[in-house]
Amino acid sequence: MADDASDDDEPCLAYMFDAAAATTRRDLELAPGLSISYFVHAEGDADSTAEITGHVAWPAAAALARRVATDWSARPATSALELGCGCGIGGLAAAALGASRVEFSDRDAGVLRLARRGFEASDYANCRATFEASSWGPPAADAEKFDLVFGSDLIYDSGVVAPLVATAAGRLAADGVFMLAQSFPLGDASTAALRDACAAARLELRLVFELGEMRIWRIAGRQ
Repeated sequence: MADDASDDDEPCLAYMFDAAAATTRRDLELAPGLSISYFVHAEGDADSTAEITGHVAWPAAAALARRVATDWSARPATSALELGCGCGIGGLAAAALGASRVEFSDRDAGVLRLARRGFEASDYANCRATFEASSWGPPAADAEKFDLVFGSDLIYDSGVVAPLVATAAGRLAADGVFMLAQSFPLGDASTAALRDACAAARLELRLVFELGEMRIWRIAGRQ
């Protein structure tokens, strides 16, 4: 079941979704016997793309979805929020794994249409999904909270780190977890900004996966 919260396009930026571009459907195996289907620009590929766009899947998106699947039996999530969702691989993974509530969030309403296509192409009848065009920053006090907040390749400049962490911290349930993945090195400034923002929000930052330049962090409240 999918709901629309907003269908208004954000102002056009160079890296945003090209509504006229051809798209193609791709499959991703999360675990043996469990796969998802998603839509990307026809020239995009989860293993080879390095474009700065939301209409293709970067390598960290697949890695993060598989990590979530690996952790699911030990820590299932009833609800999940994917920040900067692009084509929605993370949110689709959460729905496939059994989350009953998933929010796909991105500032570009165009890529949200790609995520919606992926969701509607599969049978997730027991999952309520919404597609939110929104920016990062401290959310309202009554904003919906989620067991899992996650996203991949969200940090492209140190200046986005503080609003990103503020968004995640404000949308986490009391025992929630924020999973963050990057396909490429953050650099010293962004690494320091991430460490400082997590400390300010009283969140523990822990590296849980690395492969080549790729990294996945688990960020949660201090025990």
